[in-house]
Amino acid sequence: MTGLPPGPRTPVLAQTVLSAVRPLAFAESCRRKYGDLFTIKVFPVGTVVCAADPAVIRRAVTAESSTLLAGDANRVMDFVVGPRSVLLLDGPEHVRCRQVLLPPFRGPSVVAYQDTIAEITAEAVRDWPAGVPVRLMPRMQHLTLEIMMRVVFGITDLRRLAGLRALVPQLLHMNPAVVLFPLLRKDWGRWSPGGKFARVRNAVDEILFAEIARRRREDTDSTDVLSLLLRMRHADGQPATDEELRDNLITVLAVGHETTATTLSWAFERLVRHPESLARLESELDGGEYGYLDAVINETLRVRPVVGDIARILAAPATIGGYRLPAGIMLALSLGLLHSSPERYPEPAVFRPERFLDQPPGPELFLPFGGGPHRCLGAAFAMTTMRTVIATVLARTRPRAAAPGAERQRARGPVLAPARGAEVVLHRRTAFRTR
Repeated sequence: MTGLPPGPRTPVLAQTVLSAVRPLAFAESCRRKYGDLFTIKVFPVGTVVCAADPAVIRRAVTAESSTLLAGDANRVMDFVVGPRSVLLLDGPEHVRCRQVLLPPFRGPSVVAYQDTIAEITAEAVRDWPAGVPVRLMPRMQHLTLEIMMRVVFGITDLRRLAGLRALVPQLLHMNPAVVLFPLLRKDWGRWSPGGKFARVRNAVDEILFAEIARRRREDTDSTDVLSLLLRMRHADGQPATDEELRDNLITVLAVGHETTATTLSWAFERLVRHPESLARLESELDGGEYGYLDAVINETLRVRPVVGDIARILAAPATIGGYRLPAGIMLALSLGLLHSSPERYPEPAVFRPERFLDQPPGPELFLPFGGGPHRCLGAAFAMTTMRTVIATVLARTRPRAAAPGAERQRARGPVLAPARGAEVVLHRRTAFRTR
């Protein structure tokens, strides 16, 4: 079939606003009207073909890296993460970079970080107020940033730690206009958005390059991710350059920090509104069982996706879902729609972790970390972090809802976060288990 799939005819501005402010609701309305394949038009990308069909999504995520281009689709992030980021690479370059980066993020390596993550979490929880409403979202952001700096970067110098604590949030929470309008990325002076961003980025780079240089000089046997990466070699025997390390450390921060913090916030927001699920989780964790914890995390990822879709750009004309699409068009794989389909998930809006225990969905129906050659490098690290943080928090507190009514999803930069910041009341446990 020639031509593009059907889609709304509303003005580009209206579609852009809906995609930015209410992305899942807009996508769901399009699916109801046009089916699992539809076309939208948004600024500044232009025409986007959106897919919610599992067969189309599975084919797209498992396609060769040089066929459907993830790096090109992520090009808007190059001024943040840098040109050598694995996020921006396709084809052989992507494979080469991924081979170096993957080992420290594999399961066996990540398990070794559990105790450190638990210690960092326990330190943080001690300072959280008890008995009064508290917003978990900013606390989870601070906690996951601390975990990243100490476990991924391995930074112990107090001055550098303090510098990154202050700078990284500014780097990651930039003015959205800087992303949408390339002209604003230029440094037009001290008070321009591009100028402010450049100064923050340069300050972060100074700290990271100093830390990388120190590690190369001292050649330590530390087990943090940066130390492991410094010991890795490309297939030709060459080590990663300082610039490669910098770009990919920032990538891990940019992709992993906010998404992990948001998922953790949603997990507690869902649990306090489903006391039967919370009670079962508390009971099983107290008994040393962790199967239901994984089900809770997976159901949170399904019912409250922090990122609605992943993008690819066609390197050549291809037939997708019966339509012959031209080269250069963007294909948005709507994981949010896939995970909320009533045909694939009965009562999709209901938070029910048991669905991941009774009849777990196959890999073609549940892709919270993507799949194929561009599957999220940090998936195992993110899951380990979330397991450890939730278990540690519940070992020390009993969270309860601060107010009736579920929190709405609100677009907060690149993620969909709880509108009220995941507000809960924490009650201290007088005796607690040690993970």
